[in-house]
Amino acid sequence: MRGVLRPAGVGPVRGLGAAVVGAGASGLAAALGAAGVPGGILALEGNGKPGRKLLATGNGRCNLTNESIAMDHYHGDVRSAAPFLNAWPAARVRRAFLRLGLLTRADAEGRVYPHSLQAAAVAEALLSACREQGVSLECGRPVERILPVKGGFLVKSAGGERFARRCVLACGGKASPKHSTGSGYGLARSLGHTVTPLSPSLTGLQAPKKFTRPLKGIRCRARVALFQKGRELCAESGEVIFGDGSVSGICVMNLSARLRELGAEGLELRLDLLEQFSREELRGYLQALAEAHPGRPAGELFSGALNLRLGWELVHWMGWDPDRPLVRLSPQELDRAAGWAKAVPIPVSGPLSWEQAQCTAGGVPLEEVDLETMESRICPGLYLTGELLDLDGDCGGYNLHWAWATGFTAGLAIQKEWEAKA
Repeated sequence: MRGVLRPAGVGPVRGLGAAVVGAGASGLAAALGAAGVPGGILALEGNGKPGRKLLATGNGRCNLTNESIAMDHYHGDVRSAAPFLNAWPAARVRRAFLRLGLLTRADAEGRVYPHSLQAAAVAEALLSACREQGVSLECGRPVERILPVKGGFLVKSAGGERFARRCVLACGGKASPKHSTGSGYGLARSLGHTVTPLSPSLTGLQAPKKFTRPLKGIRCRARVALFQKGRELCAESGEVIFGDGSVSGICVMNLSARLRELGAEGLELRLDLLEQFSREELRGYLQALAEAHPGRPAGELFSGALNLRLGWELVHWMGWDPDRPLVRLSPQELDRAAGWAKAVPIPVSGPLSWEQAQCTAGGVPLEEVDLETMESRICPGLYLTGELLDLDGDCGGYNLHWAWATGFTAGLAIQKEWEAKA
């Protein structure tokens, strides 16, 4: 990164072509898209390093995009976003990175990663391109204020005041505060935009400790259905992780994205711990087990099918004495046990905190932005990208795809505007 970061003592830069506020995924994409405009591009990053959140994504592997950019993987103003995303398939993002020298590959589920499976390779490709194309980066000095003035904007930070003819807000959301503070929403409001209610998304769900504490650290596969007031709303299958007062895992995190549309009242998860078996098949298995091993304790009823501690707790949750011998369980009780394992009820009260969230639900309404250019309809010359906007995606590369697509679109629009004037 040497040669990209602006030294702390450097004074004001005058007459920038564009200032990009934020040097995360969408900010770096915007800066590269606009590179070469008269006056140059300066990206201002509040963190000490650019792309910090990018380095943490996908367990350090950086899930860049997904081969299936389908609208049912997005939440928020999906109707407005659909034409835009249809024009930005995964192949277009992969081509953009190939031009930066980065090879990518997709796994069996369509998730696209750098071929090296290292997030650092993505950051280095972006930052190398910034060096090559003359994009300047200043880190560690958050932008405090943006003032519209004749011909552009005054962008104020602890590093001084800059005049920029165009400005891109690419500050990220509120999720994972050590990477992003949510300051961009205040900047957007100060420039005339509205912001829909914000909530943590792609996070675990809060659950009573009496259910989850004994299972802390246990992982299992399940079909997880989200119910509200007894009605099933949506479901996903995958790995479930029990915490001390929480249930998480990718399938649960994806369900958490639906909560802002539902509210937290009357929510319940129902876990099918043996999805591959019908209730009747499972009942037959339990009946045969009880007949073959009548002296085993009820706490071991699921020991041949589930994690031992999980199976023991299931029996406890049903209100049974775990030491009761299987021979004393009636056919009706075994049927109930089969039904219980197919729909374990766990009440949930809402998402975990911003610290545990991967992205933000809510943001600047898409109707306030021209999605062909990402330019504000309210403040001409201002562009908004990425997580600041009212669209969030499921796990699997959907949020980074949105960041790349909106960032490149904003930068290229600025570039085309200056080319048209040349």
